[in-house]
Amino acid sequence: MWNEYNYKTKRGFTLVEIIIVLAIMGIIISFGMIIDLNVFKTNILQAEQSTIVATLEKARSRSMSNMFTSAHGVCYIAPNYVIFRGRTTCEPTTETDEIIPANTTVATASNFSTTFPIIIFDQLSGNTTGATIHITDGIKSADIMINNEGAINW
Repeated sequence: MWNEYNYKTKRGFTLVEIIIVLAIMGIIISFGMIIDLNVFKTNILQAEQSTIVATLEKARSRSMSNMFTSAHGVCYIAPNYVIFRGRTTCEPTTETDEIIPANTTVATASNFSTTFPIIIFDQLSGNTTGATIHITDGIKSADIMINNEGAINW
């Protein structure tokens, strides 16, 4: 027989229960997205740090191997890193320069247009004047240090 008691026990979830479950799921998903975005930003900073170190190592290697019988250097001319040879200044690019694209977000946050040092590695020895490159994405930061012997520490 059907009565009001049986109907109340079999009718399903109430609107309040559904809203509470949806709110809890929304909170859990939003925490997951926040954590995921921070990991993404960290990866961008690490990738740019690796790009800068690879560029420095390439210039140093070319100097030490006496490629084109000249010293090689690295500088930043927005929006690129430039590997140049045979000069001591960072001039606008020439046909002998190698261009490596920079991450504009990191370069802008780090103010590379004014703070990125001109690093020139001596021919055959790879020695240079010491320098530190400070990079940031606005939240996290890192330093790349080049000592007088051309060693790159990051």
